[in-house]
Amino acid sequence: MKHLGFYYFAHPYTCKDQNGNYCLPAENAQFNICNQRAGKLMMAGYNIFSPISHSHPIHLATPAFLSGEVHGQWYDWDNEFIQKCNFDGIILAPGWEKSIGCVAEKKLFESQGKRVLYYAQALTYSAAIGELGDE
Repeated sequence: MKHLGFYYFAHPYTCKDQNGNYCLPAENAQFNICNQRAGKLMMAGYNIFSPISHSHPIHLATPAFLSGEVHGQWYDWDNEFIQKCNFDGIILAPGWEKSIGCVAEKKLFESQGKRVLYYAQALTYSAAIGELGDE
């Protein structure tokens, strides 16, 4: 299997209803979509760290997280991963531009001079490499 590098996978997550309340069913849906997309990226040859895949189960299993406004704390934890890990770059999922977290993560990777890829672009690049026979 080809290895295309170690990437942070930024995916939209936070969802609020018309009253501004967090909407857990919608966040569950984002979690599932994120996992499907992360799996495709991994099968395409990327080594992925997906903070949504990692943190959503922890968020659900911790009553204090569910009862409070801790989404901002997740940003801090995710940013520590970005600062301390040697990522080759970031892959941005569809809808990233509407996500406060994804926009901030993109800026952080750009400030580090790291590669910024978009989901469809990453998959297209992987397919092109495979067609060339480079492994």
